[in-house]
Amino acid sequence: MIVLFIPMKFLLIFILSFLFLFSCTKKSDSPADPADTYSLTFTMTRLPQTGLDPFRVRSTLTKNSAALSGQTLTLTIPKGSVSAVTDNADGTYDFVVTPTTTGTYPVTVACAGQTFTRKAVVIDTNMTGTGQPIAIPGDYVNSAGYEDGVTITPDGQYLFVQYGPFYFAGISNFLTICSSVSYSAGYDLNTCDGRTNSSFVFDSIGPFAAPSRPDFPSGALSNNKLRHVPGLVSAGLINGLVGFPTFFYGFKLQANGEFDEPFRVGFSDDRGLNGPFGLSFKMNTDGTAQFVVAWNNYMNQLGDDKPDIYAGTMTMGQNNSFGTVVYSGDSFASITPTITPVSFSSHANTQGNPSLYYDTGGTVRSIWTDDEAVTHNLSVYRITAGTFPSGTWVLDTLPTVINTGADENQPFFTGEKLILRRDNQIVYHDYRPTNGACSSGYTHADCWGVEVVLIGANGHTGIGEIFTVGEPTVATRNGQKFLYFVYVEARALSSGLIDWNLDAASVEIP
Repeated sequence: MIVLFIPMKFLLIFILSFLFLFSCTKKSDSPADPADTYSLTFTMTRLPQTGLDPFRVRSTLTKNSAALSGQTLTLTIPKGSVSAVTDNADGTYDFVVTPTTTGTYPVTVACAGQTFTRKAVVIDTNMTGTGQPIAIPGDYVNSAGYEDGVTITPDGQYLFVQYGPFYFAGISNFLTICSSVSYSAGYDLNTCDGRTNSSFVFDSIGPFAAPSRPDFPSGALSNNKLRHVPGLVSAGLINGLVGFPTFFYGFKLQANGEFDEPFRVGFSDDRGLNGPFGLSFKMNTDGTAQFVVAWNNYMNQLGDDKPDIYAGTMTMGQNNSFGTVVYSGDSFASITPTITPVSFSSHANTQGNPSLYYDTGGTVRSIWTDDEAVTHNLSVYRITAGTFPSGTWVLDTLPTVINTGADENQPFFTGEKLILRRDNQIVYHDYRPTNGACSSGYTHADCWGVEVVLIGANGHTGIGEIFTVGEPTVATRNGQKFLYFVYVEARALSSGLIDWNLDAASVEIP
C-alpha cells in the first residue's frame, strides 16, 4: 500500500520549486465578449516522507485575470500513481503524484486546447529545505544524445551544456565492441562496423542542426554516421582514431523559464575532436564573461596527455571560438589556441572541471580542480601575487575531510561552501575561516564543516531509473538559489549493454 500520510515533523512543505505561466485563449459564448484569456500557473512541491518523496502539483486557473474554479483539468501522467484532483474553490487545483521508482515523471495539464508539460526528477535523497528537482524545460536543452558538463552562469541567465550527437554507450564500450586480435591492446575501427552493438559506436543520436544545435561541424558526421578518423594510428595498438564530437552550447533564459537562443562555444574544429570541458564563469558588465575551462591539447603532442586549465573571455549570446584546428584530409595538421594556459607552477596529473572563485570585489582568488582519472581527489590553487590568469599560484593540500576515500570531483566553491560530487551524491562542506590556520588557505581540517548531502542517487540501473547525479553549479535569481546538475538515467538495454541518458536539471536550495 502506498501511504500518502505525512508525519507532523514533515508538515513543512518546500514550495516555490518552479513556477511556470502560459496563456491560452478560446472564443467566448457571449457575442459581446469575443475572446476570453485563460492562464495557468503550475507548481511542483516536494512532499518529504520516508523513501521516495511524492510531489504535489498545484495549478492556478484564471479567466480574464480572475480566479476560475469549478473546471475539469485533463491530466496526462504516464508514471506513478495520481490522486484525484481537488478543486480548492479559489482557482487552484491540487493533485499528488506518488512515484514508484526513481526517474523522470512527466506531468501534462491541458487547458482550453493547449498543453503544458514539465518533468519532475525523483531521486533517492533530498536535503531538508530543497525543492522538487525538475528537468530543464523546453525543446532545446535536453534531447537525445550526450549532454554533460551542465554549467549555469552565476546570474542564472545562461546555461551551458557539453553536447554530442552520440550514445554514451559508445564512449564507454568502444574498446570492447571494436576489440581485435591484431590490436589486442586497443581496437580496430576498420573491422568494427556491423559487429554486435557497433551501432553505439557509429550511429548518431540526437540533433546536430538548427534550431537546437546550430553550427555543429559538418565534418563530424557523414550520412548521419559519426566520422571517425581512419588509418593506422599506432601499430599493434589501434587502427583508426575513434572520435566522438562535442561542443558547448549556451542557452539564454526566457521569460517562461525555458532556455533558448542556442549558440556554439568551442574550437573552430570541423571534426569536433577537441572537446574542452568544465566551464566556470565570472560575469562582466558588458555582456562578456571571463572563464576557465579544462582542455587536453593531445593533438599537438606537447608531452602532457592530461587536461590542464585554460582561461579566456567570451561574449554571451554568440558563437565563440577557442582557436582554430586545421586538418589535412583526415589527418591533423595544426591547432592555434586563443585561450591561455593558467600559469600553475605544475601541470602534473589532471586538472579538470575547474571552479573559478572570486571575492565580492570581483578579484579572482583561487581555482578549484579535480582529477577524475588518477587520484579522484580535488585540488585548489591560490593566487598569491599578480593577477588572473597569470601570476603566482600556490597549490594547497586539502585535508582528508574533503579528499576522503571516496571519489571527489566536479567542485564548485562559493567562498562559503565547497559543493562537489562525492560518489553518487552532490554534497557540500561549509568553509569556516575562523582561526589563524584558515585565514588565507584551505589546508587545515578545522576550516571545513561536516559533509551535508544536498541530493543523491543510489546507483540504480533499472531502465528509466536514476543512476547518479553530478556537475553542480549554483545561480542566484531574485534572491533564490538554484542548483543546476546532471542526472544520469538508464535509457536502454541492448545485448547486455546499458545506455545512459545524461540530462540537465535544477532544484531550489536554501
